[in-house]
This record gives sequence, C-alpha cells and structure tokens, in this order.
Amino acid sequence: MPTSRRISFRFLLVALSFLCGVAGAIAAETGERRVALVIGNSAYRAAPALPNPGNDAQDVAAALRAVGFEVIEGRDLDRRGMGEALGRFARAAVDADAALFYYAGHGLQFRGENFLLPVDSAPNDEFGIPYETTRVADVIDALQNAKGVRLLILDACRNNPLADRIASAGRSRDSSIGRGLARIAQTRGMVIAYATQANDVAADGRGRNSPFSAALVEQLAEPGLEVGQLFRRVAAGVNQRTGGRQTPELSISLLGDFYFNRSETDQQAWAKLRDSEDGPKLRDFLTRFPKSYLADAAKARIEAVERTQREEALRRQLATYEEERRKAAAAAESARQAEAARLAAAKVEQDKLAAAQAEQRRKAEDDAARQQAEQRRKLDERLAQLEADNRKAQAELATRADDQARRARDDKERERQALERERLSTAQAEKLKAAETDANRQKQDEDRRIAERLAKLEEENKRAAAELAARLKAEQEIREAGERERAKLMAELEAERRRATEELQRVQSAAASAPARIDEATRLAALPGGTPEPAKPPAVIDLAGLTRTINLELGRVGCYSGKPNGEWSSKATSRAVREFARLANLDVPGAPTTDFLDVLKRQSGRICPLTCSARQTERNGVCVAKSCPRGERLDADGDCVAPKPKRVAQERSVRPAAARPPAPARAPAPAARGRCFNFNGQSFCE
Repeated sequence: MPTSRRISFRFLLVALSFLCGVAGAIAAETGERRVALVIGNSAYRAAPALPNPGNDAQDVAAALRAVGFEVIEGRDLDRRGMGEALGRFARAAVDADAALFYYAGHGLQFRGENFLLPVDSAPNDEFGIPYETTRVADVIDALQNAKGVRLLILDACRNNPLADRIASAGRSRDSSIGRGLARIAQTRGMVIAYATQANDVAADGRGRNSPFSAALVEQLAEPGLEVGQLFRRVAAGVNQRTGGRQTPELSISLLGDFYFNRSETDQQAWAKLRDSEDGPKLRDFLTRFPKSYLADAAKARIEAVERTQREEALRRQLATYEEERRKAAAAAESARQAEAARLAAAKVEQDKLAAAQAEQRRKAEDDAARQQAEQRRKLDERLAQLEADNRKAQAELATRADDQARRARDDKERERQALERERLSTAQAEKLKAAETDANRQKQDEDRRIAERLAKLEEENKRAAAELAARLKAEQEIREAGERERAKLMAELEAERRRATEELQRVQSAAASAPARIDEATRLAALPGGTPEPAKPPAVIDLAGLTRTINLELGRVGCYSGKPNGEWSSKATSRAVREFARLANLDVPGAPTTDFLDVLKRQSGRICPLTCSARQTERNGVCVAKSCPRGERLDADGDCVAPKPKRVAQERSVRPAAARPPAPARAPAPAARGRCFNFNGQSFCE
C-alpha cells in the first residue's frame, strides 16, 4: 500500500472513531433506530480462500457503527451460522427506521436467482445449490420487517470456482449458472448496491479491502451525503481504482432522502470557525475533514492565529522584561540605603559586643576553673566505680569460665551419647538390612518353590488334559463302534424284515390256495377210476425268524438292548415286549405275531427311555462308562473316590522296660508289601 494511502486510511480511522460518538449523540437526539447485518466469508473449505472479505466486513461494520447503526457482525459463517445471524437480524429489523444488509464473499446466480455461499458450502451439482446456500430472497424478506429505508449491499460478485465447476459438470439441460449475480427486481423503499454490474465479476483487490468496500468505507465517513450521492461517489472511486474495469451498479426506489452520516458538513463546520481564533478547534476541523476544499483555508487561519498568538506572546514578554528591570533598579537603590544603615548599626553593635565579650570571657574563665574542679572530682569517683566494676567483671568472668567448662563437659558427654546412639542406630540398621536380606532370600526361595509347584501343576494339568483327550477319543471310538453296530443291526433288521415279509406273503398265498386244492382233490376222488393225490400240509410260519425281527424292531425303539436270539420266552425279550406294550397301551401278546410286528414298524423313533446303570452315563443317546480323574476310582454307586491308605497304629507312649509286662510270643509278621511313610506323627503304608 502506498504511503499516501496508508496516511489517508489512518486519517479515516481517526475520523470514524470521532464520528462514533457524534453519530451516537445524533441517533439519541433524533430517536431513530438503525440496524445492520454485516457478513464477510473468506475461509472457504471447498474453494480457495478469499483475502479481503473478513477485512471488508470488519471495516464496514466499524464505519456503520460510526454513523449510528446497531451492527450484527459475522465472519466465516457456515450455513447454520448464516441462518442464525439472519434470524437475529430479522427480529432486530422489526419497525426499524433503517435496515442494512452487507455481504462480502462468494455468490452465484442459478436460474435467475441469487445465492450467497457459506464457508462450508460445496455443492457438486445444481441440485445441491438451494440446500447448501443462502437465498438473497430470504435476506430481502428479513429487510421487509423495517418500516423505513432498506439497504442491500452485495460485494459478492467475485470469480467463484464452485460455480464454474458446477456449470462445467451440469447434469440437466435447463440448469443455468450465470456469471456474477443477477439483477434483483426492485421493491419500493429499497436501495440495492452491487460491487459491479449484473452478470459481471468484481475484483478482490490487492490491499486490505476490495475496491468496492474500500470506497464504501471512505464515503461513509463523509458527512452530509445523500444515499444516491454516496453510492455515485463509491462508483467513481471503484472505477478509478480498477482503471475502468469495474463499475458498481445501484438501484434506488425511495420517496425521500436518506443520509448515512448526519453529522455537520465541512461547510457548516467552517461557517462556525471562519472567524475563530481557537487553534485546537481549527486543528480538529482538519482532522475531521482532511480532504475538504476548505482545508487550505483552515490551515491559513491556523497559521494566522498562531502568528498573532506568537506576536502577542512577544509583546507580553517585552512588557514583563521592562517591568522586571524597573523593579530591579528600585530594589538595588533600596538595598544600598539599607546596607549603609546596617553598617552604622553594626558599628554600634560591635562596640557593645566587645564589652559584653570581655565580661563573658571573665565569667567563662571562672566557670571553667569551677567546672574543672568538679570534673576532677567526678573523674575520681568514676575511676573508683570503674575499679569496682572491673573486680565485679573479673568475678563474673571466672564464674562464666566455670560455666563454660561445665557446658563443655556436658557437650562432650552429649557428643559421646550421640556417637553411641549413632553406633547403635548403625548396628540396628545393619541388623534390619541383614533381616531384610534374609527375608528377601526366603521370599526368593518361596517364589522358587511356588514356581516349581506351579510348573509341576502345569505338567499335571497337561498330563490330565492329554488323558482327557485320550479318554474322549476312546469314547468317540466307542460311539462310532456303537453307530456301526447299530447300522449293522438296522441292516440285519431290514434283511430280516424282508425275509419275514416274503415268508408271510408265501404263507398267506399258500393259505389262500389250500381250499382250492382240497376241492380239486375231492372232485378228482369222486371221479370214477380216479385216485386222489394226497393233500399238501399248510406252510408253517418261522416263529424264530419272526421273533428275531421283533427283537430288531424293539431295539430300534429303545426297548431291547441284547442280540436277536429268536427266543420269544427269553427274559430279555419278554421284558422288552411288556415294556413296549405298557408304553403303547397294548395287550401283551402270548406269541410272536405279524400284527405286533406291524405295530412296531409304525413307530418312528425311540419309545422306551434310555436307562443307564449307576456306573454309566448317557452321552449322545448311548450309555457309556463313567471316567474318574487320575488317582481316583469308581465305586459301586458311580462316584469317583480316592483310595484310602492303610493306617498303621503306633504306641502313643512308651513305658519303662521294668514296668512293661513281658510281650507274648507272636508269630513272625509277614513281610510288608508296598511303601510306608509318616504323616503328622502317624505311619501309612501302601
């Protein structure tokens, strides 16, 4: 930024700070309420950041506060933040005398409608634009709550890469994403200002602010500008800053005048100060209106006033000097006369003083002699007193020396006792250290024993796990053997069933043909000369085969567990037949019949419950023998118990040899078998 622009910007800030107080006072006097919402979005997440909108919003908000606006300010707002700020502004704008909305950041037009982009907006296509942006129409609705002037200022015509990306990737023919912002339909009582013309792109600028915002802030500080005149000056300033590449556009629909800065103008202020000789007020005029055409006149007036003030000061200094010189001459003459009178009086006083001094000298000599005698007497008394004090001090020194010697002996005794306590403490510490070492060693031995015990237990656990795996494997083999046996029995049962069926069919066929054969034999016997053939005996049913088939079916339904032996009268077959008949609510047959076999075949699953002995357990529908951990055995009740060691009784007391009766002769005891050991004072043998 050039030096001249920096200086002018500093003057502008000073002027704005001064105008804040003035504008507040004017607003209080007029009772007018002005509200504004100022938003600047720079830090876009889906597009390159903009350098100026944050600064633009900050400076415009300060300029509006300086001219009496209540400002709601927001920077880098997301969609939710812009919605909340717009809601606050809509409530604040109700019945306001003036309502203003200023926005700096990215914006775009879509299908002829304008949208402002929050910093989190990232629409991938035209369908996301209405849902990820803020409609300018919503802003206009919020402005309509004001009863007075409504102002919409948009510095949002910057080049937008999001709009370019959406336009290049459009998905429908009717999607229309224009360049810059579209022209808004005018409404009564509204002022709409664009940073550039409709459908065009504005520049960001290279300084702190965009060209449009910089010109706007500069003109807001100028008092007495009507809104149309102010924005025309802004347009001229933007056009000058951009070399004619950018021209703002203004739309006004007002019935009256509106002034941003209602403080007095430079002409009004100069009319009051034209003949003034108050230098501070004249310099304040230059501070408030540094670019006024009356600034040169104010400077000339200040120089004239200062020159007059300097001349008046010189005249006052000369008059003061002459008065002081006259007073000095009169004072010198008075001093000379006073000095002569003083010398005369001093001569008289000197004579009196000489006489008085002689008298005083005589009296002083008498007093000195008297004082010397008195001092000599006091000195002798003092010497005697000092001698007595010296003797007393010697006695005290001797007493103190004895006390010191006694204290020294006491100190030596205390030192000896301290050394003894230290020696005892060292010995105690060594004992404690030795005890701690022994405790640590014992703890290490105990830890080692525990570790060995844990290793042994781990080994036993591994061995038990291996035994359990072997036992499970054996049980699995037993189950597989049972399945194979069951499959074999089922095959035999099926074969036996087929044979029984075939036999039954053969018997039934023979029984059906027997009457016919008998009739034929009778007919042949009645014929003359005919010799009847002997009748064949009826077929005999194989009861043993039928019993084996019934045994197989009883085994299938879980009522028979033995081998098919074909004996109907056996205990196992009779018990199985009775159990099945009880559970099936049948009468117990006295002999094997095909009807009973048919009833068995119609059963689809187990009928008789599985019953295992106390030393067995049910597993997967099969009774298997129970297993016990190592070192235990299975008793008759099916419980795992440890074997009890044999106990060898010992004599609890020993009598004297003389008091014991002679032991009777015993047969030699058989040699003990196994290993014996002692536990808790008792002997046990395996």
